[in-house]
Amino acid sequence: MNESLLFCQVDEYGFPHWNGLDLFRWYALPTNWDLMTGDAYLWLYKTSWLFYYRNSIVQYASEAEIPSLLLAGVAVAEVGGTPEMTKGTGILIARQVLDEILGREHRSANKTSVGSIAIQIGVAAETLGIDPRTLDHFQEYRLAQCLLDNRFNIRLVAFHLRDLILYDNPGINTSILTDDQIILAGARYNRGTQRNKDDIVHSIYEPKGKPSREYSEYGRRILEKREAIMDILEGR
Repeated sequence: MNESLLFCQVDEYGFPHWNGLDLFRWYALPTNWDLMTGDAYLWLYKTSWLFYYRNSIVQYASEAEIPSLLLAGVAVAEVGGTPEMTKGTGILIARQVLDEILGREHRSANKTSVGSIAIQIGVAAETLGIDPRTLDHFQEYRLAQCLLDNRFNIRLVAFHLRDLILYDNPGINTSILTDDQIILAGARYNRGTQRNKDDIVHSIYEPKGKPSREYSEYGRRILEKREAIMDILEGR
């Protein structure tokens, strides 16, 4: 676990956000575990982030009454990739300008994903009980800045995941899920609620290579990483 301390040189702002240098070290350089470049760098960042925020993940998963595995699995999938300040400032403002030019009220801006655990601004607003269509551009920007606070981000994602669980399984105990329910919730986080529930569930058992398997891929990967994720959460 010593490698997981690699990124834990934090300052008053908390764990360092993924930036352009991280992107270069991951995307532009070949994978080398000794030099910590390429995919090795991305995985070390993900596991370090999870190690640093494991107590918050357990706390907010408990508060939202969802399995910590589900919240941590989504975090591992989402952390890293596009520099976070680019999404929270540059992309958002560009989309706000585009919405104004095309007369599309908030349509593009609300779909901007922000935060270490990427979540759309519109979805974040709905999780907070706010109609995203009522947000002006400054409020969208302020919400985006809030999502760059990792603990705010983790907590909001936890409650959004609970909403997704209840979308497909009204009235259940959301803290105890079957493997299929975890896969379904993960798939919903990645793909939204448009696709029929049965299509996603059936895809779990489709033979490898069948295109429909993609519907549940995101959720299945959470379970594939279950042992490693729980080792980190439980400090093993």
